[in-house]
Amino acid sequence: MADMTGTEERFIAKRVIKLFYLAGVSALLTLLLGVCHGASLGDTLAAFFADVVFIVLFAFYLEEDRLHRFGAPDSSEDYMRLAVLFTAGAAAMLAFSFFPAYTAPVFAVSFLLAAGLKREAAIVITVFFDIQAALVCQLSCGALVCYLMLTLLGALIVSMYRQPEYRRYANLTALAVSIAIPVLFYYVENGIPKFRLFLFSGIGACISILFMHFLYDRVHDRFENAASISLDTIVDKNYHLVQEIKRYSQVDYNHALRVSRISAHCAASIDANVKVAAVGGFYYRIGKLGGEPFIENGIRIAQNNCFPSEIIQILSEYNGELAPISTIESAIVHITDTLVTKFELLDRNTLSNSWNRDMVIYQTLNEKSSSGIYDESGLTMNRFLKIREFLAKEEELL
Repeated sequence: MADMTGTEERFIAKRVIKLFYLAGVSALLTLLLGVCHGASLGDTLAAFFADVVFIVLFAFYLEEDRLHRFGAPDSSEDYMRLAVLFTAGAAAMLAFSFFPAYTAPVFAVSFLLAAGLKREAAIVITVFFDIQAALVCQLSCGALVCYLMLTLLGALIVSMYRQPEYRRYANLTALAVSIAIPVLFYYVENGIPKFRLFLFSGIGACISILFMHFLYDRVHDRFENAASISLDTIVDKNYHLVQEIKRYSQVDYNHALRVSRISAHCAASIDANVKVAAVGGFYYRIGKLGGEPFIENGIRIAQNNCFPSEIIQILSEYNGELAPISTIESAIVHITDTLVTKFELLDRNTLSNSWNRDMVIYQTLNEKSSSGIYDESGLTMNRFLKIREFLAKEEELL
């Protein structure tokens, strides 16, 4: 299994390179904040120490997420997404650091990151940026707490913004909190707020709303569509895992192609996700490359290669052994793999008779359905019957 070991090492190296990149961006942000705001050497060194601590802790977070939540650092999610958004957040934080204390629109930074990353990752990164700004720019305790509150609210309000009918309320909430929280914390720490505070808080609130209005759909849609791009990539004939399956066994490669094509046809017949079904079908038995335990090794290979979460979920639900089949696409792949496997074991004379072929399909699928294996998949009886009828006419099963 030397090929698989080499593959795993390459992707471990890729994760390390990503962490070094994040560390470089963090250090550059600290340096630029120090230079732009005339920070002392001691304050700058303290911020650099915070960079090191953050990268170590963030590495643990990413690894835990990858191992226990079925995904490369983000569900559904690749390395470029984290790098791009981290860099964008750092650049925004540098620009906003020129606002007076309490008024930097960190709400917008948190919201931007949460639009493209998991909520907890967005909060962790923005909190780190807040701490960097506090150390280098010598912000007061009240200003830091103000920024932390805005950070939490910016990440939390994304869930409201995902629903178009609630966006007006999300904008009003952002406007209110981006003005009220800075004024409140300044008042608690310094007494009566100044007009300058109201002015810059208002500007910051407007910037936050502009971020929400103009960037959310662009950021969210771009990274939502990234999964579709990666689905095309990982079934390309030149993709390294496709080549490894072919080298491992031509029989397994042909089986994977048949399951993939038939799964795609089945998905199209009931308006399910064709690409997810096709890719899930192709990699359904990828665990054989790593040996036993097949399911766990299939998940590991998919994680190391940054597969989309939908595909990893299908692999984790292989035959319903470790986890129940929970999606329509996973059910389609299981149905197709079961039938293709059975047809590969039967002799051609038996299958040459259409009556025999139909009996094999009907009996096999009825047994699986009655076992309850698809009960949690969302596959309705109407859709199941459509798939069964479609497969009875599918020439590629022969």
